[in-house]
Amino acid sequence: MRRGIYIMGKFMTPSEIHFVSWERPSITKLAILTIARNTNSANYRLVVLDNGSSDAQQQMLIDLQNDGYIDELILWDQNHGLEVAREYLLRNCTSEFFICADNDCLPEPLDGTDWVSKLVDLMQKYEDYGAISCRTQVMIGTGNIFEDESLDITDFPHPGGSLRIMRTSVTESVGGWEGKPGRGAEERWICSQLRENGYKTGFATHIKTLHLFGLKDSDRWGYDKDWAPEVTGHSDISHPALENGDNIEDVKKYSGEELANAYLHYKI
Repeated sequence: MRRGIYIMGKFMTPSEIHFVSWERPSITKLAILTIARNTNSANYRLVVLDNGSSDAQQQMLIDLQNDGYIDELILWDQNHGLEVAREYLLRNCTSEFFICADNDCLPEPLDGTDWVSKLVDLMQKYEDYGAISCRTQVMIGTGNIFEDESLDITDFPHPGGSLRIMRTSVTESVGGWEGKPGRGAEERWICSQLRENGYKTGFATHIKTLHLFGLKDSDRWGYDKDWAPEVTGHSDISHPALENGDNIEDVKKYSGEELANAYLHYKI
């Protein structure tokens, strides 16, 4: 039997989820387990590329693959940056659509149709869009852009890797991430490439994701408290969500009580 889904009467092969990880083991594990919990297994292949994490985290990923949660696992021995990882996964992609997943975003729970099918449906319906990200619960640095709830997609110049679906052939045609100078802001690079070539980018107004910010024993992005922003690649900015960390009740809504409780106490 072929593995895949039917969207608007057309058979679709599973979309690849390109999940790039680097450190943050408890967040990474929760994200992977929540993808499995909230997604129809026929709709996706989870490809995890670890960008040079500790031996302990890489062993955790090997264990998750052995347990059937990861379809393909790529382990690098050093951090080459998010852009290089995205480019590598793009050039080896075999599906019509792929989904860029950061290791700190949880997909919304199943509600009849899962989030992958909803994203694919949007890409089929709006062929002028090259990239559509799920809507995070808080927009750091931008304020609320979702003022018109009647829209399927809220246009935005550089939606990030919060479960961002993209067209493989189109992303390749605009050059992917090849030649991206320096590190950081991968979404600004690829989305500017798309928009310069006539494609739109934005957020799915009604498909949500929970962005994790870590617990009390981490920094504001879920990393070791002693790491500087230039090490993690995350901005050292001020925002209530960053200061308060994860809301455990929100985590329970997305991951279920069992995974949420394990996340609160899990130590690698």
